[in-house]
Amino acid sequence: MTARTFVYIVCSLSGRVGKTTVARLLGDYFLASRRAFRGFDTDAHEPDFATRFPEEVVIADLNTIQGQMALIDPLLADDGVPKIIDLWHRALEGFFTLVDNTGFIAEARARGVEPILLYVDDGPPRAAEVVARIEARYPDLQVIVVKNEATSQEPAAEPGAPQTLRSFRIGKLDPVLCATIELPGFSLSRFMLAPPPDMSIVLRAALRDWIWRIFSQFKSFELRMTLSETEHL
Repeated sequence: MTARTFVYIVCSLSGRVGKTTVARLLGDYFLASRRAFRGFDTDAHEPDFATRFPEEVVIADLNTIQGQMALIDPLLADDGVPKIIDLWHRALEGFFTLVDNTGFIAEARARGVEPILLYVDDGPPRAAEVVARIEARYPDLQVIVVKNEATSQEPAAEPGAPQTLRSFRIGKLDPVLCATIELPGFSLSRFMLAPPPDMSIVLRAALRDWIWRIFSQFKSFELRMTLSETEHL
């Protein structure tokens, strides 16, 4: 048995909660690990994910058959290359209708592809209710809740607080750091591999710590998934 190919579906029922940030962090995590990924941006109006990764990400407008094909067909390739979907909140219901009509989840799993849904928390009790509905609708789909402290109303987690297999936490950024990573062309993966020598050492240290805490969660998740697969051999 070989390792399954992961498809990460980053979504939320609300806008402006950090979906593209999560997709971007995942993409940069793979690039910083010197691995390729394929990405799909479903917001044809403001494709920020595609803008950040022009070589890895394509725009898939789910309002067209061509866009639906450009998204769904490549996801079924068990090629070991992780896929990341930045699912625009306005395309959420249309995406799941497409999933139902194509039998995507069953087809993916039959081909060795593992869809994983990352739901970016948009506040209680709505997030819990939406996640519960998704889990009931797709019992074979693994759902992970992402807590984005930049938009969450919950208290920030203590530094070093453990993460579970079913949750990720994105720490809140200082405004200066936030402005830095939002600069056009700024790459989190290139920063981690070779920080700009002209950047303040204080800024470098703070940004590296923020990114490392997130990347370490992704790495731990991958290791646990690999261990889980090994146990079923």
